[in-house]
Amino acid sequence: MTASVASLPDVAMRTPRFAVGSYGFYIAISVAALIWSSPLFILFFTALKSANDFAQNGTFSLPQTVEISNFAKAWDIGIKTYFMNSLVLTLIKVPTGVFICSLAAFALTKMRLRGAQVIFTIFVLGLVVPMQMTLVPLTTLYQHLGLIDSLPGLFFLYLGFGLPLGILILRGYFRSIPDEMIEAAFIDGCSWWDVYWRIVMPVSKPAIVSLLILDGISTWNEFILAQIFIRTQTNRTLPLGVVQFSTEFSTAYELLAAGQIITIAPLILLYLFFQRYFVHGMAGAIK
Repeated sequence: MTASVASLPDVAMRTPRFAVGSYGFYIAISVAALIWSSPLFILFFTALKSANDFAQNGTFSLPQTVEISNFAKAWDIGIKTYFMNSLVLTLIKVPTGVFICSLAAFALTKMRLRGAQVIFTIFVLGLVVPMQMTLVPLTTLYQHLGLIDSLPGLFFLYLGFGLPLGILILRGYFRSIPDEMIEAAFIDGCSWWDVYWRIVMPVSKPAIVSLLILDGISTWNEFILAQIFIRTQTNRTLPLGVVQFSTEFSTAYELLAAGQIITIAPLILLYLFFQRYFVHGMAGAIK
């Protein structure tokens, strides 16, 4: 009894320390989140300023008057065309790339192919070779094929560069699926295609959604390949098209900020909508 009573002050002393430590942790997280998101707020406020307001009051001031029309101006100047080019490329390339990656990862993990490890190593080497080293031979190849300055040509480039990472992620997740499920499916009369489509793909939904998000963001934001292989204004994608608001002699910062807001808004919404799948899928891929 004495020992239990004597321990009460210790418990009482430890509890406030724990609470203070918890509050400190959440305060630190909140401050870090505020610092991390501050460029977004600056970008948004800049997009709402007029050209004179930005010139007179600078970057870090609040808008004197709210100029919603900046978004319409940026859209009409050319963002609409660039947005549609990026949207078409992303909607076609990302599902196609994820489908091909899932087929390759399934074959490498569940079909017991001879030399599967060698094939996987060759795919992973695509992550080691810098993109810049491939630009000269790719430019020569595309000139011979007539794919310079075309969205189909950009599609094949994005598809090829996206395969190594996609196969790496899905292979890691497919390996966590028990082989007993595959054997049970064969006993029930399933073919390899049935196993892939009806068993593995539904179970791997978090990994598939995670890869769709990662590949979608990468495709939507890609700049280097578009800059090298796209020459005309009508074929520009969003990251390349937004650059036109900055010229050699002047920069329309308010329109540039509005164009960037239009560029990143779909990505933020996509991530917020599929956030739980993304975290679950990446955790399984790492395992």
